[in-house]
Amino acid sequence: NLCRCTGYDKIVRAVKATAKELRKKTP
Repeated sequence: NLCRCTGYDKIVRAVKATAKELRKKTP
């Protein structure tokens, strides 16, 4: 369970970071 939680947290952070970058590039 802990392993899945950690992996999920990393995925969420990566998705959020990607969305942030996309917003920066979009005028």
